[in-house]
Amino acid sequence: MNLFNVWRLCLMLPRGAACLLMLWVAIEARAAVNSVATFCTFTNGTGRPWVQVTPLTSTTPVGSVLWERGVGLNINYAYTGPAGTAHELVSAGHWGPGTPLSDGVAPTNIDGIGLKVGVGSSDGQRRTLLQTPLPVAVEKEPVQYDSAASQARGSALTTNYVQQLILTVAPSQLPAGKLIVDRVAGSSQLTLYAVDLLKGQVGFGSSVEIPLDNRPSGVCRVPYLLMGPAIINMGDGGGPIEVPNTCNVQTYQTIPVKLGRISLNEFPQVGSTSRPTHFAIELSDCAVNAKPEITFNDKYGPPADPTVLTLEPTAASAQGFGIVMTNELTRQAVRYDGVSYAMKRAGEGAKIPLSAQYVRVGSGEVLKAGAANGVAEFTFTFP
Repeated sequence: MNLFNVWRLCLMLPRGAACLLMLWVAIEARAAVNSVATFCTFTNGTGRPWVQVTPLTSTTPVGSVLWERGVGLNINYAYTGPAGTAHELVSAGHWGPGTPLSDGVAPTNIDGIGLKVGVGSSDGQRRTLLQTPLPVAVEKEPVQYDSAASQARGSALTTNYVQQLILTVAPSQLPAGKLIVDRVAGSSQLTLYAVDLLKGQVGFGSSVEIPLDNRPSGVCRVPYLLMGPAIINMGDGGGPIEVPNTCNVQTYQTIPVKLGRISLNEFPQVGSTSRPTHFAIELSDCAVNAKPEITFNDKYGPPADPTVLTLEPTAASAQGFGIVMTNELTRQAVRYDGVSYAMKRAGEGAKIPLSAQYVRVGSGEVLKAGAANGVAEFTFTFP
């Protein structure tokens, strides 16, 4: 505890003269008392939601991190009385024997997507938990309490884990259907430890031999075993992860379609149309299982007829006309009331071929020449 008392003495001196400053400092030292960590328990701490890192498309490289989340696990412990030597509480972990793992990547229920678990240690290094005979020290802190504050009951050591879903095969080799990762497959288990050791007995990244002694009573020698869904859900906030089967979508994509200048005489009756103009909407870098659908909306609608696109409502606009689009895959008119249309897969992409043409919707007395611009907005979904 530090005490600072400041006395300021300002004499009756002319303006601008200095004040006399007297500073008295009293420092009360506090000692950190060495102790031993006992009765360790693991609690979930804070598990963050999964966040997409790399979209899964047909060109995503093997080894890419698809999804990632941070997990803070706490080791709660109690102090004994004063100890003659300095101790540390060490957090350690490894993948145990069982299903062989390559580079610490465990298989999941989705063939071709694996799980890697790492730790952001307080020494600034990121360490991946591997399948090793002994656990590896990934975090530690001194076991000490403040002698001036009546002996504390205990403390907690937080280890900051990072889980990653890794693409382990080419996208074309992933199974068909929805990709929902909900557990680690195989027989390997993730084992974490809380171990009280003499200070300096192990360093960050060193193998840890778990002592066999149990003195003092309750000294921390605690394993924490995780298998199957528990690994995916460690720290809470995880749960099943659905890896989207998507395509590369260019946001705010604009496709201009010019229908040309056409005389009113070419529309002799209601329902008459101009010659169609052909175009297509395309997506690239689609995942193998992606089945994109597209939905259209009338920017100036809703239209009276859901198959006729409304012209831009300005004083200079033509009257008595609209625009119809045809889905060339089905030869049916496109609707603007929420109907979704499947796009055709072609190699690594997908597209929907379309055509557009003017259509007369009004009787003779309401026809007016002018600008004939319409806007069809479209969105993609990946069911």
